[in-house]
Amino acid sequence: MTDAKPAAVSSMPTTGGILLDNVGYVYDDKTPWAHQALENISFTIDPGSRILIVGENGSGKSTLAWILAGLYKPTIGQAIRADKPLVEQTPNLGFLIQHTRLQLLSPTVGQEFSTFGITGSDAQTAMRSMGITNIHLSTRLENLSVGQQRRVGLAVLFARECPVIILDEPLAGLDRQGQTRIAEAVNALPHQTTVVTVTHDFEASAPLATDAIELTGGSVSKVWSL
Repeated sequence: MTDAKPAAVSSMPTTGGILLDNVGYVYDDKTPWAHQALENISFTIDPGSRILIVGENGSGKSTLAWILAGLYKPTIGQAIRADKPLVEQTPNLGFLIQHTRLQLLSPTVGQEFSTFGITGSDAQTAMRSMGITNIHLSTRLENLSVGQQRRVGLAVLFARECPVIILDEPLAGLDRQGQTRIAEAVNALPHQTTVVTVTHDFEASAPLATDAIELTGGSVSKVWSL
């Protein structure tokens, strides 16, 4: 590793990339319970990049993930892609949460795909692309392991052709084999897809990315190439 800034993450705007400019986020803003989670976050992620966001618990990385997924609007600053705020692009941004079963709301695998208008052979093609060959569309999601649920979630995002995918602790709670399968699925995503992985486990997650951003106390403390 090196402390030099990599090409994929910089302070300069990039066409089609994600730009965070002086982003800050305050929970319960303008109330007695206000809490500053992020401040002075400024960087750009190039299209097609594979980025890790790492940090200890309370560093702000989960808040940043929700901003990148367009689910939180910065309290201050701007978070944009292709000249539009990320909060206006939420339907086109993919987000896979750690507790994936809470996100997959349908009874079966096939019904989860059909929620997004993806059926039959398109759904099966997406699953094969994510290395899923032994799960049928009729399989109930509750019968799948945690790792299988996450790969199904990835397959849905793949089929939706999301240009940006945010992964929240995708390897948490998995054994070595499960982690390897998730890594293989992430690496099978199209090269033009931007993938941001949020994790506290840098060592296990390093194969998912080429560059990393470390948060400390709600601010960027380090940017480096893996």
